[in-house]
Amino acid sequence: MKAPDNPVHEQARLTALKATGLLDTEPEERFDRLTRMAVRFFDVPIALVTLVDSNRQWFKSCQGLDVSETPREISFCGHAILKTGLFIIEDATLDDRFNDNPLVTGAPYIRFYAGAPLLSSDGHRLGTLCLIDSRPRQLDPMQQEFLRDLANSVSHEIQLHRNQDVFDDLVKRERRAQAIIEGTQVGTWEWDVQTGETVFNERWANICGYTLAELQPVDIQTWLDLAHPDDLAESEQRLDAHFAGAAAEYDYRCRMRHKDGHWVWVHDRGKVLEWTTEGLPRKMYGTHADITREMDNVHRMEQQNQALATLNDLALDQVSPAEEKLGKALKLGAGFLRMPTAILSEILGGTYTIKGFHAPDNSGLFVGQTFPFEETYCNLMLQGRGYLAIEHMARSSYRDHACYQAFGLESYIAAPIRTRNGPYGTINFSSTTPRAEGFTETEITFVTLLAEWVAGVLDEQLTTQTLSKLVENIPGTLYQYRRWQGGTSAFPYASPGIANIFGVSPQDVESDASAAFDAIHPQDLEPVSESIELSANQLTLWFQQYRVRSGDGWRWIEGRATPERLADGSTMWHGYITDIDDRKRAQLLIQDSEEQLRRLFELSPIGIALTDFESGRILDVNDALLQPTGFSRSEFMALSTEDLLPDRHRQLRKTSIQELKTNWRFGPYECEIAGAKGSHFPAVVQGMLISSASDRPLVWTLVEDISERKKVDRMKSEFISTVSHELRTPLTSISGSLSLVANEVLGELPDRVRELVSIAARNSDQLRRLIDDLLDMEKLLSGQMTFVPRPHCIETLTRETLEQLETYALDKQVAVTLMVSDPDIEATVDGQRLQQALSNLFSNAIKFSPTEGEVAVTITATSTAVTVDVSDQGPGIPDEFRSRIFQKFAQADGSMNRSQGGTGLGLAITREIMLQMGGEVGFESTPGHGARFWLTFPRVPVA
Repeated sequence: MKAPDNPVHEQARLTALKATGLLDTEPEERFDRLTRMAVRFFDVPIALVTLVDSNRQWFKSCQGLDVSETPREISFCGHAILKTGLFIIEDATLDDRFNDNPLVTGAPYIRFYAGAPLLSSDGHRLGTLCLIDSRPRQLDPMQQEFLRDLANSVSHEIQLHRNQDVFDDLVKRERRAQAIIEGTQVGTWEWDVQTGETVFNERWANICGYTLAELQPVDIQTWLDLAHPDDLAESEQRLDAHFAGAAAEYDYRCRMRHKDGHWVWVHDRGKVLEWTTEGLPRKMYGTHADITREMDNVHRMEQQNQALATLNDLALDQVSPAEEKLGKALKLGAGFLRMPTAILSEILGGTYTIKGFHAPDNSGLFVGQTFPFEETYCNLMLQGRGYLAIEHMARSSYRDHACYQAFGLESYIAAPIRTRNGPYGTINFSSTTPRAEGFTETEITFVTLLAEWVAGVLDEQLTTQTLSKLVENIPGTLYQYRRWQGGTSAFPYASPGIANIFGVSPQDVESDASAAFDAIHPQDLEPVSESIELSANQLTLWFQQYRVRSGDGWRWIEGRATPERLADGSTMWHGYITDIDDRKRAQLLIQDSEEQLRRLFELSPIGIALTDFESGRILDVNDALLQPTGFSRSEFMALSTEDLLPDRHRQLRKTSIQELKTNWRFGPYECEIAGAKGSHFPAVVQGMLISSASDRPLVWTLVEDISERKKVDRMKSEFISTVSHELRTPLTSISGSLSLVANEVLGELPDRVRELVSIAARNSDQLRRLIDDLLDMEKLLSGQMTFVPRPHCIETLTRETLEQLETYALDKQVAVTLMVSDPDIEATVDGQRLQQALSNLFSNAIKFSPTEGEVAVTITATSTAVTVDVSDQGPGIPDEFRSRIFQKFAQADGSMNRSQGGTGLGLAITREIMLQMGGEVGFESTPGHGARFWLTFPRVPVA
């Protein structure tokens, strides 16, 4: 079996078939009548009106079959429509195309087939009128002709059906078009091109503000009279193009005069539907739509786009100087608004000053020109809502304004300029010609936005000027340094200060940085290059201090910059370089001093510790202090100052802290320092309060180990004790004998002998007192001296002591005064030992007082303590002697030829006596202005 092929124009054929509207419709008598005639005339069992669809053959009329369709691939009709004439198969069993066809081998067992094509109005073969018989047979010529006639009748019926459908569709379309025209308020027109006759509907006239009756009679001239003169030429060109076939239709947007006098926009579209026999246009039909609102929107959008383009043009200009930008803004603004004059003004006080303008050459304007502010339109604007827009000044309420009277400006629009420093002035546009229409919202918005842009430029200009002034006064240089991957580098920007740094101008290094690098010290060039490389690779902050050439020498500079990777792979640094020569040299000197101090610190034989004043934490310590303590460095650093002083020195800690707060130093004090494993060693401690670079309070403490000195003192004391005991007995005998001889108990002596014996007796007495002091000192230190404390009147003990020294004071020609705040002051003391201490103080004061000097003794008391002050007018205590004043054998003048006598033990004995009685001894003195000593001891409570 061979399936039928598709006709050449199959898709067009199927479209024509579907356009008939017959597929899958109900049977119709007009077709069934013809198939019945075929069955009777040709004496066949089956006659069909077959329509060949894309994949089936469908039977519009069927005689002798009970099916409505069969597949196209087994159809005989599919072959029949491939030919223009009849398609006849006399015996299908003998035809290779059909002998195994299921319609041949099975019901209806086709043997004979004859089919005549059914044609559409445009010639497509839609199907067949076919005859089928189960017996082989033939058709004579007459029968074939009759079959063609019947097929033509069927084709005619098909075409009649199609034409009726077209007619019905036209009716529907006309009704729909009329509804659309009425619903959309579109005007319509008909034009006889040859006669000029026209037909307009009512809407056509309404669009121009008329009724159709008002325009009667109408013809093409009615149209031409209402059209805008400027649009007629373009309209004629478009009509000619359509008439010539160059345009499928006439399509034009134009203006027409409204009855009220203004112009409305209309959209006319039309087409020639009838032509003369000579090919000339006859009848043209079209529509006439009011598009005024649409065109207003289009014009507004065009205006907005133009405004946006203008503003973008200005905003994208990042290169031009501010003056050029402002001049460009005035020119573009004037062009956009179609106004000849544009002015940028500054308003200060009552003066309006022109800062820039764009105007015709004969305007007479110039930069710097001033006007009284109240005589300008800007005065009106600043009194209003933020902008001023007047399209026809002569018709406005401002026609009497002084500016109008002076300059005759009919149209004017302006907006205020407000910079970050406050109101600046205005930008305004004006013309001596009034505007036919008012300023649009777009134009007003444009001017206000332009004013904001101008304010930004002015702010930028002010910022640039300010930055330029700052840059000019910044010590050093601000710069941008760029390095490319190939190794070349340059300074795209450098402030003028670069000349003071590298000795080059910004232009010298703008494209090549070599001149700057040539000024770097040879020893610093490699570190600088390496630091730049590191910063570029890691994009980290670049910081470097190095030397550059300066005259015949070198100066230190410091650079700091932040890197940025650019799109081409190069690196740009933004930073500054400044001269630090003075600071750097001072820093180097400080470093050198610190190194020397560190060496002294480490090599000092005296222990030194650095501590935090507020926390007491130890920050540093030298080996000289570690050695006697027995601590390792880490152990020592973990301690605090309190850990180094035993509890019995708690008061000393408080005193030292108070002295540091008051005098910034303390000591020297003799105390014991705690060491490792419970050990202690004697030391003299003194310190100084300092401030670190960050204002942190620190204390330098000197700790002198006096263990060896104490050992020597003990040996000396033991020696002196031994010698004193051995000398005391014979010395007493010698002193007594000399006293008897000197007093001439044994007989009168010659004058020379008496003088010598008297000298020997005095020296013997002085030696005996020395031995007594030595023995007293030994007893005090060894704790063998007996104290018998009981209540005593302090005034009485003091007067008795002064009476004993009265002769000594007279000999020295020194006056002694006593002042007592309360004669009943009592204290529990050993009277003899207290008088011994007082005697030492009184005798020292008398001894060191000048001739006719005065010693003042004062007794005061509080509820808990008694104080005896002794003040003299002597030379005072030298600073270098203060730390040793209470030591044994200590004297300010240690030479052999002392101007004053003494053993150097008096103050040492006084301190020990007071300590044994629970009191204290102290002093204060200003060299050259005398000294003040005092004794303080507990007072007997008042009953």
